[in-house]
Amino acid sequence: GENDENETIEEEDEEENNAETKEGENGVVKDGVNEQVEAENEDDSIPADENVNDLERAFEILECAHMIYSKMSEDYPTDTRIITRIADIHVMLSDICNENGDHETALTHVLKAIDLQETIHEQQRYRLLAESYYKLGLIYELINKFADAVDSFNKAIDAINQAIKHLDGEDKENEREELISLLPSIETKRNDAKASMADQHLIAQARKILTGTDNTTEAKTTDAPVKDITLNIRHKRPATETENDDDVNKKAKVE
Repeated sequence: GENDENETIEEEDEEENNAETKEGENGVVKDGVNEQVEAENEDDSIPADENVNDLERAFEILECAHMIYSKMSEDYPTDTRIITRIADIHVMLSDICNENGDHETALTHVLKAIDLQETIHEQQRYRLLAESYYKLGLIYELINKFADAVDSFNKAIDAINQAIKHLDGEDKENEREELISLLPSIETKRNDAKASMADQHLIAQARKILTGTDNTTEAKTTDAPVKDITLNIRHKRPATETENDDDVNKKAKVE
């Protein structure tokens, strides 16, 4: 009897130990899963925070650089290198503003860059202008100003053609080919902007027709009274002629 009791106690102890071990294992696994989930959540949030911080830091650095170069330009107002750097800074600030969805400010920065690049009298200006006008066209597309986008893309194409003309010599062949290879993509963007401009015009016309403010509708409305007046005049003439005929007949009878 005592042996049976001892065996029973030992079995119960083993079961308790096994249960504790399993519980411990489950606890470890559970904690591991929780830690893994938390780590994943942290990983998900890190890129967004880093991206925002990187953009903010880049913007601050560029603004600081702009202040430094602007101060230098006061002493050397015609220095091509300084002018080019300030224009480059405006282009980069424009990229950051676009990334943040601030397209109007991005537009302002690109226009400032173009104004500066137009003052450069070296061959490099055409490539810089081509890039800036291309970026300008993209921004105009984003804010649905397709006519301005077409104009900007055309100016980018003209700038590239000017750059190609100024690349003389066999040693510049690779550079010329590189510039020529850029033209098809810009022309495609220009044609897309033209198509969007046409679509925008059709939509505007459709809205005018639906709201009754279309020019053709107004013209028809204006023509209608004139047409009615003309018809009234035409109707009166036969009536007058009939009255005259009646008078003649009456006079004939009296006679």
